[in-house]
Amino acid sequence: MKRFLAFFLSLCAGVAARADLVADHAARMRVLYGDKPTPALFREYVAPLTSLGETPVDWLPVLRPIALDITAGAKTPLEAAMRLNRHLWKRVGVIYSTKRDKANQDPLHSMRIGQASCSGLSILLADACRSVGIPARLVGCQWRAKPGNHTWIEVWSEGAWHPLGAFEVCPPDKLWFLADAAGATDDDPRYAIYATRATPNAEGTVFYGWGVPADRVTARYARKAPEPAGVRVHIAAERAGARVAVPFTCAGKRFVTPGPLQDLNDYATLTFPSNQTFTIEMEGRTFTHRAEPGAIYVERL
Repeated sequence: MKRFLAFFLSLCAGVAARADLVADHAARMRVLYGDKPTPALFREYVAPLTSLGETPVDWLPVLRPIALDITAGAKTPLEAAMRLNRHLWKRVGVIYSTKRDKANQDPLHSMRIGQASCSGLSILLADACRSVGIPARLVGCQWRAKPGNHTWIEVWSEGAWHPLGAFEVCPPDKLWFLADAAGATDDDPRYAIYATRATPNAEGTVFYGWGVPADRVTARYARKAPEPAGVRVHIAAERAGARVAVPFTCAGKRFVTPGPLQDLNDYATLTFPSNQTFTIEMEGRTFTHRAEPGAIYVERL
């Protein structure tokens, strides 16, 4: 009986401590940035400890001091989130790597092993945003026009959701995956775009591959105008089996292949008329390919 009572009291103390943290979190949220999230936004996108079913850990005491320091003086949640995306990774010692233990690592796990793939990086960035009161959610899809998938985040700022690619220093409207996301469709649930939430919606929608509550947000990314004429092909380069960032030229234009710390779904992308033969020049060598829809060419150097 005494042992049970001690356990119960310790459990209550833990819950109370967490409640105090959340209360303090909410208080800070109201003064840090211009936006004041509604109770629904706070419940769904600030208070939750998890996003993709990762191990629930209390990351708030760890991430909040770091995030407060990085975001000091930011005027809007988006500005603060972009600062986090630029400076957080060196502070916590995490890089992009497919050698991570699992896709949906909790943020403290990623910090312990120093690596995470796009899902783990997105979880860490979303939790860092939440630690300073910024509503954040994970977004992702399977690509319709090429193999693979991707996960990124959205942050709520000044009345709208804004996409950010974790570990990618890039304005929201210049993200590499937007062109691929524009081909998403709600006609086939496999290729819709999903955004996580804490509680189920009326339709019971779940995030593809994970089974956690989600909303479909395909319409926010799907192409609003006819697709440009031609087909898109994707170029990368490898040396000794590892990706390398290498400049190359094609038809007089300069491009750069993605390096080892960029997402494996990120490529230099070129557009040509369908089935046109094209040549690229890279490190004094030439490579000739045919433009086929969704083609991926990896040059071995």
